[in-house]
Amino acid sequence: MKSRSDIFKPTVSRPFKSISLLFDLENFTGLFGHPDIHDILSKYLNLVIDAVSRTFKGGEIYWDRDKNGKAAIAGALPMPFHTKFLGDGVLYIWRLDEFTQKQIIDLVDRVWNLKNSFPVLCEKASALLPVHPFPKRIRFGIASGTVYKLTYQNGSAEEYIGYSINLASRLQSYSRDIGFIVSGRLNIPDKTILKHGYKKCIAKKIRGFPDEIVIIDTHDYHNLDERTRSALFEELPS
Repeated sequence: MKSRSDIFKPTVSRPFKSISLLFDLENFTGLFGHPDIHDILSKYLNLVIDAVSRTFKGGEIYWDRDKNGKAAIAGALPMPFHTKFLGDGVLYIWRLDEFTQKQIIDLVDRVWNLKNSFPVLCEKASALLPVHPFPKRIRFGIASGTVYKLTYQNGSAEEYIGYSINLASRLQSYSRDIGFIVSGRLNIPDKTILKHGYKKCIAKKIRGFPDEIVIIDTHDYHNLDERTRSALFEELPS
């Protein structure tokens, strides 16, 4: 007879390359202080998750409008094979080999635009739901690397572990003033990075990690006060 520990002992898959994206809602736990909040939380989370999902599912990007008020329409990107709710955010994992280089930078651009336009979602939430205030900011971390799938012998659950998952989590919280950091491990060409308004630098104080080359928006980087910027980041050698 198998012991209880044997039943729940997971098997580990072969490693495969992935993209991990994690978002976190800043001060989300503050909503829990409101009475009878559960239905409202569900509606709010559905609103946010729907918006994040549109960055890869495609469709009307209602928070991004031209000067005539017309919303952008985005095409579909590869779909994540794993989605996990984390309490105040969501983790998405894709297989890296399903992406072209253009699709990778498209995903990065769309996520950055959503982060920057999050006040539009806040306005929509305030109009629909009778609670104030909602989280004012959403933070994103994106990383790439090896992932392993854990499958429990009783078939009850699957989990994923890997450096990229942990790194994405650290990147989203690394600089709250920026709120959007991408690991250089996505191997986006330097010319593409510059063309899309980003820059590469070194994040030198990621908790539990060595120095990491990261990609951040150039304006976000220079808008940091000098003390914060020099404490968290270092320019790449020229």
